Amino acid sequence: MKKLLTILFFCCGGILFAQSYRIGDLYTAPDGSQGVVYYVFPDGSGGWAVALNDASVGCIWGSESDVAGLVNQNPIFLHAMLPDTAGYANTRAMRVHYNNGGYAAGVVDFAHGWVLPSAAQLSMLFGQLPHISAAITNAGGASLAEDLYWCSAENSATSAYVVSFQWGWLSYTPKTTPHRVRAVRCFTNSFEPELNYLWSTGDTTPSITVSPTQTTTYTVTVSTTGGNSGTAQQTLVVYATNNTETTAFACDSYEWNGQVYTESGEYTISTLGEGGCENVSTLHLTIEKTPQVTIQSPTETTCGGEAVALHAEVSNSVTVGPPQVPNIAVGDILCTDGSVVKLSAWPVQNKTAKGIVFYVDNTGEHGWAVNLHDQTTAIQWCYSGVDVVPLNNLDGTTAYLDLDGYQNTQIIRAAGSDYMFPAAYIVDFDNGWYLPALGQLRLVFAYVSVMNSSLGVVGGTQFPMNADFYYWSSTERSYATAWRVSNKGFITAYSKDNLNYTPNAVRSVCSF
Repeated sequence: MKKLLTILFFCCGGILFAQSYRIGDLYTAPDGSQGVVYYVFPDGSGGWAVALNDASVGCIWGSESDVAGLVNQNPIFLHAMLPDTAGYANTRAMRVHYNNGGYAAGVVDFAHGWVLPSAAQLSMLFGQLPHISAAITNAGGASLAEDLYWCSAENSATSAYVVSFQWGWLSYTPKTTPHRVRAVRCFTNSFEPELNYLWSTGDTTPSITVSPTQTTTYTVTVSTTGGNSGTAQQTLVVYATNNTETTAFACDSYEWNGQVYTESGEYTISTLGEGGCENVSTLHLTIEKTPQVTIQSPTETTCGGEAVALHAEVSNSVTVGPPQVPNIAVGDILCTDGSVVKLSAWPVQNKTAKGIVFYVDNTGEHGWAVNLHDQTTAIQWCYSGVDVVPLNNLDGTTAYLDLDGYQNTQIIRAAGSDYMFPAAYIVDFDNGWYLPALGQLRLVFAYVSVMNSSLGVVGGTQFPMNADFYYWSSTERSYATAWRVSNKGFITAYSKDNLNYTPNAVRSVCSF
């Protein structure tokens, strides 16, 4: 009997490849709930997604009592709180303390991974609004309101922190004051490589079907888009007698011809048939391991009727491919030759740092970088109240959506001299540096702890965090005022010609 055989080529056998998410993508959690990705870890292993709708439009943070397990945070240090587990750990502590009541931590779907965001998670969400707002509404969700949203950081027994989604500032307010809640969650990325297949038969698909009439050796070469390649050979021995193949899927183990197999693979058994001819039986076996489940509990004892949060930790259920490090990520180093170097690889011989990446678009190759140093620590936006006519006067509801600092700077410089518009002229515009738009500048300070970490490594000037410090944007509010952002993310319109109250610095950015 003529036998058809299907040959499958597995790259890194047994690996399950899933989607690689980028900022603005729609994320679907294992339970079917959805959110929009607003942050991806620099190593590509995962990130954070925001829920499509508010969990509450008005609930209190909790009663006036100190939550065990939370550290009362000084507002100066909140922007340094970037561990991805902070929101989860804080939410769990709050739910235990408040018995999962209808407070801020109790209204999120904690059982399915959604948490009350940490201060950094919420501040970074605000910074990404221009890039994800449309994705939220396109997915059927509701835009974040220009209102106060609770985060899971505690200031004292009586107050906790909120972020204003109108102005971007972070402040504390009484725990018993109702505010909005929008949940976030972590996700894990795994990546499917782009591979090209070439078989000795001329086929270019991962699997081929052949029907040899004599013993034949088949070869496949698999190459990546980067030019790396690997080659494998498989010889199919054709006997005069009928060969058999079995494909099986089992959990943990599989018995075949009296032998128990516990690992995925291809197994062959040869036996003698009638007339002394050899029969070959082949088993194509996939073994899926049973998930190993443990339960985390904050306590092993409880009183009758008292709520206890139990968290299921699952391992060994699937094997996931190693994360692919993004080509360019927030915190990477932009060099003077146009290349981008990972922070972990610095220093690199014959490379000179130019700026720090604070945004990467969905191509993964282009974005914006902030200068290593301030161009000045005190300067006027313009000499006196002047309305730059080609610029749109933007109010607080639209100013944060302004992302074109290059065009703004070009327009401002064309409207007058360095005497009239010193902030726009102090940047090295001829070499690609410009005064950032408000939306760009807000992103810089959403990632301020990441920026400072990278600036410290390359010898740049870190943003000060121990006092109020403001930076000009190129976004105009009116003939008399322009928008600025503080080192703590606070957004305000300020008199263009004022030098007497709070110094306004300039830190230029560039596109790459």
